[in-house]
Amino acid sequence: MIAVQTGPDLTSHADFGEVFRDWLAGRGERPGATASLQAFFDLAGQPGPPGAIWEDSRWRAGWLDELLADVPDPADRDRARRDVDALTAGHADVVITGQQPGFLGGPLYTLYKVATAVVVAEMRTAAGRPTVPVFWCGEDDDDLREALQPVAGDPGREVLLRHARRGERGLPADLMVGALPAADFAAGEAALLGELAGRNALAADLAAIAASSIADGQTWGHLQRRALLRVFRGTGLLVVHGNDARLHAAAAPFYRRLWSERDRLRAAARQGGKQLTAAGYATAVSEPSIQRFLHLGAAGRRRPLPADLAGDMPEPDTLRPGVLARSPVQDWLFRPAGVVVGPGEAAYLRQLEPVYAAFDLPRSPLLPRLFAQLGPAGYGAFRSWALEFADREEGDGRRDLAALADATARAGRPQVEAVLAHEAQVPRERLSDVTDQVLRRWGRHLRSVLEREQRRRRDDPGAGAPAWLRPEGRRQERALAALGAAALWGEPFVDALAHAGRRAVDAGLAGDWHEYLLTVPAP
Repeated sequence: MIAVQTGPDLTSHADFGEVFRDWLAGRGERPGATASLQAFFDLAGQPGPPGAIWEDSRWRAGWLDELLADVPDPADRDRARRDVDALTAGHADVVITGQQPGFLGGPLYTLYKVATAVVVAEMRTAAGRPTVPVFWCGEDDDDLREALQPVAGDPGREVLLRHARRGERGLPADLMVGALPAADFAAGEAALLGELAGRNALAADLAAIAASSIADGQTWGHLQRRALLRVFRGTGLLVVHGNDARLHAAAAPFYRRLWSERDRLRAAARQGGKQLTAAGYATAVSEPSIQRFLHLGAAGRRRPLPADLAGDMPEPDTLRPGVLARSPVQDWLFRPAGVVVGPGEAAYLRQLEPVYAAFDLPRSPLLPRLFAQLGPAGYGAFRSWALEFADREEGDGRRDLAALADATARAGRPQVEAVLAHEAQVPRERLSDVTDQVLRRWGRHLRSVLEREQRRRRDDPGAGAPAWLRPEGRRQERALAALGAAALWGEPFVDALAHAGRRAVDAGLAGDWHEYLLTVPAP
């Protein structure tokens, strides 16, 4: 049994950006996260049409055969077949989330995303609208540095374990992380899982999956898909593969529209960036990502299409979407009833609102994922430290930093006005408003930097705390490896995530957004 307690308030938590905090709190003109969650559970009216992907029999047959081979339980395989039939007939909806692979399953919040999708699907199904959780495994992602960032707690040596290639240079920058050979990239994690195999049934199964994936010549992404299906056994989770050529072939009509209207697509994304800036936020999708919104995938590598590429669009099955196109492609294919997101996704999807409007895409309700911290049983300072951290961020220190940042920005007003007037030739009648926008954004960025550096100095959980409580001074859910935690604490940990997820959803429906504290046994 793993205890679940309510932790810090998320709406004022400095670990997350202002776009996300304001969305949770319902600040601003747009509907907040609570309204989005309520819309997801509003079952008035008939279900919408099924996503285009379910009508593509070529994709469905090949994908389902591969999925069923990875589903570890016969009852789960029967359920998957029934759910796919219901989705194809338009009798069930999808709630979707996703993440790219990484060391030992990637960061811990990958499990939090999936747990949230599973919970809301179960709740919506129980309310009368059958809903299936789907995970988009971003195997075509090429950010190898990010994939290798998680660390794992080693209970025997009481140290943090990193991927052996974490600091290696010289690998091509365009490698798809999911296409990497498990034999090369999963040997270390297989060894650790082998050492943990005797702890519980889940650890034993994960160790067997890692060993067989290496022996069978599977990819790193395939290993992690199998592991995720085992962790969430019995939940009805379906996994789709971001590097599946058949998946992208099924999106051909939408890719052709994006291609033929690419100037419109880019203009809409830039418009969204300007809207973010006008509201005082930083843009979330960079100009290079806007320019090169499609990539070509082949032989385990992906390269962006040149921004000025003319002529016919490449074959759809060779295309892989960049950050600008991935969510629209996903939503066009699956037409989800809801999308489970974290802070970064909430920001860039805010920028993509004009894109959805320009291409007549329904904007599915965005659902905040679970936020949780793990602490060891018997470490009495865990709860007090976590709450003290929240109090510190909400107290005088944070207000003082905000005041300092604002004062610094105001002090630079004459210089900013001079640059805008002379270099940018901003008209006199607009000069004050434009200067205000610049200073507001500058002040918020400066405050964020000051807060981050303050946390760097203060975030020592105390003498005697295990290294995995706040690994390398980073936020636990971003730094700790998902499958390492699952192997350490087994099925009770997965059950605790479901319990915490349900509490988070129930509280969120009432406008109360918190992180949750899970007290786990000492490794």
